[in-house]
Amino acid sequence: MIALAAIACKRVAPEETAPFLLEFRMPAECLPEACYSGAKVQLNGAMDYEFETDARGTVSVPSVVPGIYDIITHMEMSGREYKALLKNPASVEDKARVIVGVSLMNQRIFSAADMQIDLTAAVVKGLMISKIYYSGTRDNMDRTYTTDGYIEIFNNSDDVQYIDGKYLGLAESVSPAAYPANENPDYIYMRQICRFPGSGEDYPVQPGASLVVAARSARNHISSAATSVDLSAADFEVKMTEGSGNPDVPMLQLISNSTTIAYLNLLSGGPNAVVLFETDEDVLSWPEVYQIGKTSGEMFRKVPKTVISDGVECLKKPAQTDPDVNTKRLQQDIDAGYITITSVNGYNHESVERRVSRFENGRYYLTDTNNSSADFLVCTDPTPQKYDKEELK
Repeated sequence: MIALAAIACKRVAPEETAPFLLEFRMPAECLPEACYSGAKVQLNGAMDYEFETDARGTVSVPSVVPGIYDIITHMEMSGREYKALLKNPASVEDKARVIVGVSLMNQRIFSAADMQIDLTAAVVKGLMISKIYYSGTRDNMDRTYTTDGYIEIFNNSDDVQYIDGKYLGLAESVSPAAYPANENPDYIYMRQICRFPGSGEDYPVQPGASLVVAARSARNHISSAATSVDLSAADFEVKMTEGSGNPDVPMLQLISNSTTIAYLNLLSGGPNAVVLFETDEDVLSWPEVYQIGKTSGEMFRKVPKTVISDGVECLKKPAQTDPDVNTKRLQQDIDAGYITITSVNGYNHESVERRVSRFENGRYYLTDTNNSSADFLVCTDPTPQKYDKEELK
């Protein structure tokens, strides 16, 4: 009996697959001889692995523990470097920054099977969402405090960008998801949409600078909650009427709102899928729809995926499991991953913030691979416009 008990309790190392190859193929616009060499490749899942592509753009994987993996790889290069790989070099400017890579989520790897993976290339966008603070905190009397949320938009380019006329949107947050991305490949269904003021060049954002949008109240919240933030110098405040709220802060007007709430309704525990987009069309002419099967309640505006310039998926953290990727509102080519705070309900003054790619010529450049799982971190210091945090580097 003793021997049997010892055998039953013995830990056995998990079986591993036989060796296999990952072959990464450059975008179709590249010359046939162009190879994805010297790039870091991560397999994250049952175990975490890191490899590097060889001169042919392949990885010889010796073995992995069978399971479900995310395959993530990205390489940044200058426009000049990328042009040298193209059939039509004139299509990219020398000063552009280009990300070549791919994020494949939930890949089943249970046996040795070679994979051919097609890469995509994207010119790094100028304006992008760099921080979202939605968790709230607890005030000086230990009560929940949720009026201090904000979104930050950063100019990651080397040229002045203008926020004039662009749109900030918050997707529906019904539970269960009313319009999940995996069932809706062409549209994102917005709960709220704000339009930035300006006629073209009224609101510049300098290279390496950012602007702050107070989601609800542009005031110094630290006086009420010591772990909160000072938004008294915010660049915009979401509101319905000019002069309301903080009259010294310009209005970011809610032009489409499926609720009666007169501010951007960031949920303290999530989900919050936030997008930045631009269009010359009349947004209010786009159709609104009820949740499938309903004829009353909230209506959500259908926004074509093609107008989105940036998006960040903040999922809700369940109590006992990992977030359910099937509840994502943003499609893979907008955000291949997701980020979530560590609390189920929030109130822990955590913000989600974009990682720093590098510090060069006196300014920060932020990471942008269209995958918030790789691009963002959770921070407990939600200070606006602060990018010198050690954890972000």
